[in-house]
Amino acid sequence: MDIVVLQSHEIPAALGALREVAMADGALAPAERAVLEEIAALHGARVDVDDVDALPRVAPEAVARAIPDPHRRKRLVQLALVTAMADGEVRAAEVDAVEALDRALGVREQGVGVLRLVARGHRRLAKAAVRRRLLGSFLREAAGEEGLAGVRKLIGPLFGAGVEDRARALRYKQLGLLPEGTFGRVFWEHCTERGFLFPGESRDAIAERMVFHDLGHVLAEYDTDPAGEIQAGSFQAGFIRRDGFAFLMFVILQFHLGIQITPIAAPQVGLFEARKVLRAVARGAACKVDLSDRWDFWGVVHLPLGEVRARFGIPPLAAMGARQEAA
Repeated sequence: MDIVVLQSHEIPAALGALREVAMADGALAPAERAVLEEIAALHGARVDVDDVDALPRVAPEAVARAIPDPHRRKRLVQLALVTAMADGEVRAAEVDAVEALDRALGVREQGVGVLRLVARGHRRLAKAAVRRRLLGSFLREAAGEEGLAGVRKLIGPLFGAGVEDRARALRYKQLGLLPEGTFGRVFWEHCTERGFLFPGESRDAIAERMVFHDLGHVLAEYDTDPAGEIQAGSFQAGFIRRDGFAFLMFVILQFHLGIQITPIAAPQVGLFEARKVLRAVARGAACKVDLSDRWDFWGVVHLPLGEVRARFGIPPLAAMGARQEAA
């Protein structure tokens, strides 16, 4: 999910559209303002409080005229959804504003319907909708790799048909024999210290496919506490080329709005920080490979972790923070 997509002349219209969403409930919350400021900063534009307050009112139809490209339109609608969730409360007026923008831009983003459910208090239905979207992503990946056999392997555990793979698990455990500081050894330490099961030890095929999530933790240097998880999930949304936004929406719902999407982690409230989350998405988008898409992890396990990060173009965490402060 690339996030730095707007052309310089499109930024005022885009920020104006996001401000319209934020102001739909009558106030521009600090968290919403931070989203606008960070989007501008990521695109190389400096805006402050006065700049945001001085943005002109812009109708959805005017935004459509200013931003003709379908891909950039889609991203803007998705950023509008992020804006609507930023302050931790999703209101009907904000969803109305996003829907009007979505309609004018011809995007039809599924997330609008999810937020409509949240605004109406239908949290269980919203959870089910997000889970279906994520499961669809996994099913497409499984079918692409192994056809019908891959699909059966994925959904089999739901009907008690999961199997362990001791040989596969042993291969992962042997990563602990690699020299210290290598990618594989650090990944082994990451899992072992936290008591995580290795692929092959679990009967859950979806968990098996999520190994790239913990690889992402290691590459991006995000912890596994709730604050780290929302950033790791955002990094993941960035490097996923096909529907990465589904994962961004998932982590914001799970770790900011308190809607439990995954049973693995407890839901949390108030962990969305625009700068950290959006920078994490940008770091993931800078990654040269989609870690979720048949990536050859084994080809680089023996390399120093820093070399792997550099090879795949992942900006250092500290450097992103320094650029952020300088912006």
